[in-house]
Amino acid sequence: MSIQISYNKAKEKSIICKSHERLMINHSLNMFLAPCVLLLFMIISIPSELNAQSHRFFYELTFKKDSSSSKYEKDYYILDISRNEQKFYNVELYKNDSIRKARNSDYIFSYPKYAIMLIQKKNDSFEDYFIETPQYYVQKSVDQQTWTIAADKKKIGNFTVQKATTNFGGRSWIAWFAPDLPFFYGPYKFHGLPGLILEIEDSRQNFIFSFKGNQNLKTETDTRSFLETLNQQKPVEVSEKQRQKLKLDYYSNPFKDFKDGMLVQNDQGEMIKVNTKELTEKQQKYLKQYNNPIEADRAVQYP
Repeated sequence: MSIQISYNKAKEKSIICKSHERLMINHSLNMFLAPCVLLLFMIISIPSELNAQSHRFFYELTFKKDSSSSKYEKDYYILDISRNEQKFYNVELYKNDSIRKARNSDYIFSYPKYAIMLIQKKNDSFEDYFIETPQYYVQKSVDQQTWTIAADKKKIGNFTVQKATTNFGGRSWIAWFAPDLPFFYGPYKFHGLPGLILEIEDSRQNFIFSFKGNQNLKTETDTRSFLETLNQQKPVEVSEKQRQKLKLDYYSNPFKDFKDGMLVQNDQGEMIKVNTKELTEKQQKYLKQYNNPIEADRAVQYP
């Protein structure tokens, strides 16, 4: 037996968190976060009340850049849940911004393996930020999921989780949510279940999000230097059609600012002369091979 539900924001206010579970952040995640000066402890408590300014959850993403490959890569993310909005972004962005603030230095650019920079507003509206050199952009959208909740249950750590399925972004997804954790959210744009989503993966296992730990914050994190703006550069709002055109324009001429014979430094630190035709062919091959976004129905149709 299964039931279908749609997200009802009003229900969230009536839920009281009763869990006092504690868990250890996964060792690999702790090693990744070690440079971040603001994370001072490893034992993280699940929130016992909803009065904190912000609740932070950590996720690991195991993913395939190339859908035809068996090779997986990993990256790590933060989900910040506050009273008025939710933010989901790469740990590396937060880490580098923390280092910048501690040193009072210039902006430190981040190069995550899979860049995700999202803000969820009210009424299922999202702001999706991305870079297309040299400009910073934001695309606004309304994204909902209709979930089918199954009777299947299992344990993730100390938590009993329940299975739910949905179709979103051209993929079928299987999620496991914890009713004892009264948050209607999860990684990426996934939301609307009666409990925090601890795991979610698509049916072909191209993308696997796994919950790794959490932290209660007394104040909301200021993300204005790396999310709402990028190094003081305000984003330009674009539609899906405009985003597709930006990607195709880059594909057509990825090295338009380079000229044959220019000296550049390669990965080995050597100075070499630019061959724009050769570089363009390599970059176009790369873009086609690794054209595997979470929302498959938004993949760019390269020629």
